[in-house]
Order: sequence, then C-alpha cells, then structure tokens
Amino acid sequence: MQRSLLATGMAVSAAALMSAPAVGTVNINLGTSATAYTDYTLNFDEPGGPTGLVGVDAWHASHGMILDSGVGGGGNVDDWGALYGWDLGDGLSWLGPFGAFMTFDYDLVGFSTEHWDPSGPDSGFNGGFSVFVFDDGVELANGFFDAAWGGIGDTWIDITTDGGDVFDQVTILGWGMMPETYLDNMSWDQVPAPGSLALLALAGAAMPRRRR
Repeated sequence: MQRSLLATGMAVSAAALMSAPAVGTVNINLGTSATAYTDYTLNFDEPGGPTGLVGVDAWHASHGMILDSGVGGGGNVDDWGALYGWDLGDGLSWLGPFGAFMTFDYDLVGFSTEHWDPSGPDSGFNGGFSVFVFDDGVELANGFFDAAWGGIGDTWIDITTDGGDVFDQVTILGWGMMPETYLDNMSWDQVPAPGSLALLALAGAAMPRRRR
C-alpha cells in the first residue's frame, strides 16, 4: 500500500514538474575553454561528412539542426587552419559569411563551440561579434565580445541554462567590415523528453524501499 502511494505521489510530482512554466536564466560566456556536451557533437571531421560548399540542411538528418550563413545557402567546410597558417580548429571547420544561424528541431539546455572572426575587437564603430539565443522566436539572451583571430583571443563560446530555461536557436554575428564566422568542435545537450522524465520517475518509484 505504501509503495503504491509512493509511486502515485512521484508520478504526480513528475507531471507537475513537466507542466510548470520554464523560469530560469540563459548565460553566454566566452573563454579559453567550454563545457563538452555529449548529446550531440559536430567537429566537421566526421567520416563521410560533407565538405566544400554545403547546404543549410547538411546536418539536419544526422543532428536535427539547420546551419545557415548570413548570405543564405549554407556555408563552406574546409581546412581553414592550413590555409591561414595558424590553428583554426582541428582539421576541418565551418565558414559562414556574415554570420551563423543555427535552428534546432528540439530544445537545448547547453551549447558550446569554438569561434573565430576577422572582425577583431570592438573599436566603437565596428568590430567584435554578438551571440543571440532564442526559444520559439523569442530572444532570451545576447552577448557582445571581442572576436579571436590570428591565434589571438578567446575562442570558446559556452551557452548554459539554469532554472528550467531552454532554447532552440543560436545566432552568431560579426560586426567587422567583412565578417566571416568560423565554427568548430560544436557540442550540445538536448532537454530530456517529457516521456523520459516520467519513465525515470516511475522507475525510481518502483525500486524496493530500503528497510530501516
């Protein structure tokens, strides 16, 4: 009887948790390192992955993500570090003229990537870059930073959430005269599906209670 009541109580609590409004915070940080998320990773060196000029849906089937540039039509994947003669990612990386526009088929709770842009530091008139985070078209957070280039500057963008916030779109824009957004070593975590949360709650309720 007690076990049945416990299971019912946990199931009700899980349902209340899933129906509660998302109230929280989205944080955007730039630094020398970032969280390595594990649900999805994309370093553009995956075997059989697309190279050269790619479409916006090049990783839609595999990652549930649309990745577009500021001029439309996707971007360009190449070994840009070899071209420039300094470390720009590990092997292949993605280039998007005038920004990167990422839209996901699901909600995220964390995202990180390495980023470069020749826009450089903010001069007061131009330069630097911005990161915008959205959920269902509503802007949740933004940040303005100096852009790393030529081996100088912090390269890791890390977007974290707490308090229940989620997001499904990330936009990165450079503000130089001819901005180019380079991305590599991307990773992100998907919010657990509501059904998964309920199953976890019921599984915990079904475990035998330890005798005192």
